[in-house]
Amino acid sequence: MRYRTLLYMLAFSGKVLAQSVPDSIPTASVSKVSGEELYKTPAANITNTFYGRLPGIITQQASGEPGYDNANFVIRGIGTYDNNDLAIFVDGFQVNNTYFQYLSAVEIASVKLYKDAAALAAFGMRGANGVLWITTKRGRISKPTVQVQVRNGVQQAENINKPLRSYDYARLYNQAVSNDLYAVNNHQYIYTPKYSATQLDAYKNGTGTDIDWFDEVLKKNAVFRDANITFSGGDTSTRYALIVDYMKNQGLYNVATNSTTSNAQIQRFNLRANLDFSFFKIFEAKVDLGGRIEDRRYPNFNGPSLWNNMAAYPSNIYPVKDETGNWSGTTVYSNNPVASLKGLGWASTHDRTLQANFNLKEKLDFITPGLYLNEAVSFNTWTRNSASKTATYARYYNGVKTTTDVTTDIVASNSAPTNQYDWKQANLSAGYDRTFGPHAVHALVNYFASNYIEDWNGSFNGSGYNTGNNIFHHYTNLGGTVDYTYREKYMLGFGFGYSGSDNYAPGHNHGFYPAISAGWIALTDPLYLKIRASAGKSGNENSLQGRYLFQQYYGTSTAFYTGVTSLNANSAIVPTYIANPDIFAEHSMKYNVGFDMTLFKKLDIIADAYLDKRGGIVTYDQASYAATIGTALMFKNIGKMTNKGLELTMNYHDNWKGLGYRVGGSVLYHKNTIDYQAEIAPVNSFSKTTGRAAGTPMGLIAEGFYQVEDFNADGTLKSGLPVPVFGAVQPGDIKYKDLDNSGFVDQNDVTKIGKPSYPSLYYSFNASLDYKGFDVSILFQGGAGADYNMLNATTQTQAFVSNNNAFPMAKGAWAYYPSEGIDTRATATYPRLTTQANRNNYRNSTFWIKKNNYLRIRNIEVGYTLPEAFLKRAHLSNLRLFMSATNPVTISKLLRDYNFDPETPTGYPGLKSYIGGLSVSFN
Repeated sequence: MRYRTLLYMLAFSGKVLAQSVPDSIPTASVSKVSGEELYKTPAANITNTFYGRLPGIITQQASGEPGYDNANFVIRGIGTYDNNDLAIFVDGFQVNNTYFQYLSAVEIASVKLYKDAAALAAFGMRGANGVLWITTKRGRISKPTVQVQVRNGVQQAENINKPLRSYDYARLYNQAVSNDLYAVNNHQYIYTPKYSATQLDAYKNGTGTDIDWFDEVLKKNAVFRDANITFSGGDTSTRYALIVDYMKNQGLYNVATNSTTSNAQIQRFNLRANLDFSFFKIFEAKVDLGGRIEDRRYPNFNGPSLWNNMAAYPSNIYPVKDETGNWSGTTVYSNNPVASLKGLGWASTHDRTLQANFNLKEKLDFITPGLYLNEAVSFNTWTRNSASKTATYARYYNGVKTTTDVTTDIVASNSAPTNQYDWKQANLSAGYDRTFGPHAVHALVNYFASNYIEDWNGSFNGSGYNTGNNIFHHYTNLGGTVDYTYREKYMLGFGFGYSGSDNYAPGHNHGFYPAISAGWIALTDPLYLKIRASAGKSGNENSLQGRYLFQQYYGTSTAFYTGVTSLNANSAIVPTYIANPDIFAEHSMKYNVGFDMTLFKKLDIIADAYLDKRGGIVTYDQASYAATIGTALMFKNIGKMTNKGLELTMNYHDNWKGLGYRVGGSVLYHKNTIDYQAEIAPVNSFSKTTGRAAGTPMGLIAEGFYQVEDFNADGTLKSGLPVPVFGAVQPGDIKYKDLDNSGFVDQNDVTKIGKPSYPSLYYSFNASLDYKGFDVSILFQGGAGADYNMLNATTQTQAFVSNNNAFPMAKGAWAYYPSEGIDTRATATYPRLTTQANRNNYRNSTFWIKKNNYLRIRNIEVGYTLPEAFLKRAHLSNLRLFMSATNPVTISKLLRDYNFDPETPTGYPGLKSYIGGLSVSFN
């Protein structure tokens, strides 16, 4: 079956696509960072080492959970309202994020970021969102060298937003239940508390139940350790680099890892062998083997559910264990967070990954100088096996069993395969690289073929996504570049990609993506200046709307009714959308101008201005059909979007009396606009999302709180005040602006209420010193121009609703009980408290939108390299001791005012690390 699939891939490539190597394009916009720089940030996941180190890329972390701590990337901002995922290549072949995220930094020689048309056109249908081009370390001509590096330390939560303890919870709960009786009490403020003064005193003096679930479930420190060894060397005929790396990252859960329970953890074993051979003067061969084993273990009750329970379960509901010695629990709060860790068993996964690349190059200088051929193939496989041990526990409250659950012994489940993929790729290239007189020519034509098969447990959901077995991706590209330089001063370039994908209908599945570029170099001591410009087209075939949208798929519906005396709902087969035989990849027209400048060989400046015009974005066409059509609609290539911005990077380096120093920084500013998205026209133009930035939050304009004087004696609003349609309101509820002056506040008053969640300004700056073996470096990174919608953190913001907890922001609630000396009407920063659902207060509005600017110290490292004289006596070539701190300090108004971390406001927190290490080399 696999051989037939490979034959199909080759047959499909009758019109194929190519993968040229943009490293050699002198007019391209490319950023670069070394593996050594990434290694300075100790992180299990390589994506968490990129913050502030690679200009042009915006990095955001969603979770710090070991094994599932992948950061999100976008290049130069948001280019499309569809899929913004970038393409990732390792040693010339594409990989997915599963492969990339657990590469170790010690394996990496460099990471390059390709950003403009000159660099991306040759990637064709997979270049629109930018490309990460990773090159792993190779051997070089030298004596055999061995390098050993060891790191060990602890990780801690950057921030945990804890709820109120029992006293404040109960005190505010009394206000909430009293507010809920406002209408029943004829719109009078009568204090009707649930918790008595005696109970409040018990909570206050510590004799009442007062459990900090976060303290019970979590420990302060988690262990991080990493060790690697590198063997390298070689001669003119054979060179080698062999790298072995081990990493273990434990979680923050306060539970032992044994046969019945488990902390969260990942262990990773990496092995890489890169071999280079030269023979017969015309042949160069490479054999690259990269393998990895990943073992993860977690409590069976883990992830968002556990973190939500820690946040949502009040401190006074019950002790961790009942008076009988059994786990506490009730029907309302059934999942005791501590028992969830210790009484339900554990789950594990075992992943195996292998990438094997084989490359042969023939130098054909005997035909004409500079001519060469190159053939390469790649085999990339990944498999996952899962296993678990399960148990359950009985719940008790005050000595009484509260649920039907019973305590059981732990039972092992079968170990079974759950996921796998197989990815075969081939590159065939012909190149010409020659300088003659004042002329220099570099040309490359490349044929690239890719066959990806994924197999995992699931089912076909009928909406264009194949979430079951055998997901096929057949893709080809014929691409190339031609670059001409005259007198090392004037440069012209042309690149192209001609791509094909089985994602689209036969006969309509190929696209052509050309680009042109030019440059000019001024070289007059002490100035080096290169001015460059590019324009071109690239594509994006990976739509979030699904694959194979040219084919018709069907699903089930319960909207078909039959019956004589009564109606019965029946399942019916309905189309999930109308198939579109003309559907194709979205395209991107990119324009870039920039310059690279060096002054006095000390100051380096790189600046770029760019424009990205997206078209053909796959969009559900709601605008072309009447709402009464009564059927599914069609996906079309009709979306349009514009993204533009500026990049600036500066670095200064010098040496003064043996003191070396370096300072630098980079800044990215971007702005995007949705030009067209087939939006159903709203009643009012200010409610449109078209014409705004992608992800712009929409909602109502809040104008403070309703006050007692806004209501008549019967509880109705006074004449002249617009009436909200979201349910009855009372004093202390949020008041909204009637934008269209209709006399009502409703969905027609929705408008822009803030900025998207991605920062429009992303920046970093760094400094380093070295003197007589001592070195110190620091890296800052920050973002501005983003907003956070606190309603995304429902548990933290909706106090008491649906048996929820209460967080410190609820202390600012509007309240008015003169008999109790409670009056916050003039100072309230939070709406009135309630235990009931409130559609008026907890809806998107400016009230809940908060600025999310931040600045972090991303990394501090201090090191000492032993003197050369000592190293010689010890038969060493290098020995360095170092200590580092990652994310030790965060400056953020969102953090200061509301205790929300700017990147991971909910769930498993982002991590800060304190690590010590050793690096030693000998040959």
